[in-house]
Amino acid sequence: MLSRAVRTRTGVVVARLIVALLAIGCWQLAVSTTLLPANVLPAPFSVVESFATQIISPDYWKAIGDTFAGALLGLAFGIIVGVPVGMLTGRRPLIELSTRFLFDFGRAFPAIALIPVLILLLGRTTDMKAVVVFTAVVFPIIVQAQHGVRSVTASIEETVRSFRIPPHLVVLKVMLPSAAPFLATGFRLGATIAVLVSLGTEVLTGAAGVGAELGEAQQGGDTPLAYVFLLTACILGFAVSAVVSFAQDRLIRWQTEGNED
Repeated sequence: MLSRAVRTRTGVVVARLIVALLAIGCWQLAVSTTLLPANVLPAPFSVVESFATQIISPDYWKAIGDTFAGALLGLAFGIIVGVPVGMLTGRRPLIELSTRFLFDFGRAFPAIALIPVLILLLGRTTDMKAVVVFTAVVFPIIVQAQHGVRSVTASIEETVRSFRIPPHLVVLKVMLPSAAPFLATGFRLGATIAVLVSLGTEVLTGAAGVGAELGEAQQGGDTPLAYVFLLTACILGFAVSAVVSFAQDRLIRWQTEGNED
């Protein structure tokens, strides 16, 4: 017999499929009853037909690659800068309190406000998208790194000082493992933000990617194609969030198991 966990997962999958089919049915009903005009909401079949044409087109996959290039480049630099800065500033309460207003301001700052200046400096390029993404993701990562460093208990710090453990080993063997759950949360937030900001930047600037293709389809009056790229953007955001969440669960499982022991 199937275990309870397997039955639960199967039930969830079936329920999600039913919800998806109901959503498509409502979509088709809205089209059939002309509740919304075809230039606003095309029929599901026309979107599927357009998607089938795009999925075999190299340009479609190139657009996805361009979107991911800007997102991943900005996220990578956000991690490279954010983790060390967060761990250094979070190590001492005085420094953390002194810099908190700066990082809170950075988190609230709309990164897309930099787009006009960045277009003048870098043009509509991958580098421009990466800078916008970096600005959007680096501050949440810094804050999560600070939380992670503060999770190191006083007894552990006292043990480290007593044994005079070298600083690089303290970072690798004490600080990073303790901060891992918080860093994983920061990476998950950063990855989702990176993809969304990359897409938004493409829509606003016309830089190469899924967002630019969506804008061109809208301007050209090709509503089914516009919905193809709109759904593609949704799928990309969902897929990135799901993959990072899966990795997060696997990477920090040791902490849960350790607490149970």
